[in-house]
Amino acid sequence: MANQGFLGNRKKRGNMVLKQYVLIPLFLIVLLSGCATSTTFRVLDAETKKPIEGAVALTEWTGSRGVPGLSYTVTTKVAEDVSDSEGKLTIPGTTGFNALQRPHIKVYKPGYVGWNSSLIYLGCYKNDRTMQRIERRKDFSMKNQDIFLVPWDKEEHSYISHGSFIRTTADFLEAGTRSDDSKYRKAIEYELPFKRREKRELRETQ
Repeated sequence: MANQGFLGNRKKRGNMVLKQYVLIPLFLIVLLSGCATSTTFRVLDAETKKPIEGAVALTEWTGSRGVPGLSYTVTTKVAEDVSDSEGKLTIPGTTGFNALQRPHIKVYKPGYVGWNSSLIYLGCYKNDRTMQRIERRKDFSMKNQDIFLVPWDKEEHSYISHGSFIRTTADFLEAGTRSDDSKYRKAIEYELPFKRREKRELRETQ
C-alpha cells in the first residue's frame, strides 16, 4: 500500500512529461503557421488633436544571424501603411518568430517631427543645430493607441539633425521588398532641399 502513492506520483509525473512533449510541438506549430492579429493606430496632430491623413508608417522586424558572440542583426520583414482621413493606419500581423518580438515603427508626414516607437526627437541644440536631442520612449506598446505628431518648428528643430533621426537602415532587399518602392523613403525625401539649404547657410556663417 505504501508504494501505491509513490507509483501514483510517478504516473502523474509521467503524464505531465507526456503533455509537455505533446504541447510544446503543438505550440511551435501554431507559432510558425498561425498569424498575429493586426494593430490599428490613429495618427493625430499633437496640438489640435485632429486626425492626420497621409502619414506614412514604416514597420521593421529584425532577427539575429550568426553564432553567439559573432551575431548580427538583420531585417526579416518590413511593412508600410498610410493613414486615412480618420488618421488610422494598420500594422499587419506576422507569423513565425517575428510574432515573438515587438517591431520598430517610424511614422512621418511632411510638416511634422518624425515619430519613432523607440526614441523621441526633442529638437536640436542651440549651440549646434546639427546635433539632435533625443530621449528614449517609455510609453509605447503594440496595442491600439494614438500616435501624436508634433508640428515642425523652425526655431526648435533643424532638418540636419532631424534627417539622421528619421532615416531608416531597414534592409528592404533582405525583406523581399524593393527600396525604390518604399513610401516612407519617398516621404522623407521632402526634407532634403531644406537640409541642403541649412548646410549651405551653416557653411556661410563659419
